[in-house]
Amino acid sequence: MFLCEHVKIRDEKFGSVIFETLREKVYVTNETGKDILAFLKEGVSTEGIMASMVNKYNEDRMVVEKDVKDFIAILIKNRLVSDGHSF
Repeated sequence: MFLCEHVKIRDEKFGSVIFETLREKVYVTNETGKDILAFLKEGVSTEGIMASMVNKYNEDRMVVEKDVKDFIAILIKNRLVSDGHSF
């Protein structure tokens, strides 16, 4: 999974600002979203992201899995990331 070409991200103290340049939309994330985006930029798998997030935030694995999967589903729905299939 990777960020789409038309997506630009700017990191801020509070999280990240995502610019979707085709439809000129702006999205804002918190620090957790910023971490997930950073992992996606590095090409880390969903499983790898979840494992890293469990360690970083010392949270229950089930809670982290749901949160990461939900966040990635939102990114996919808004065409911000792709798994290699065209939209």
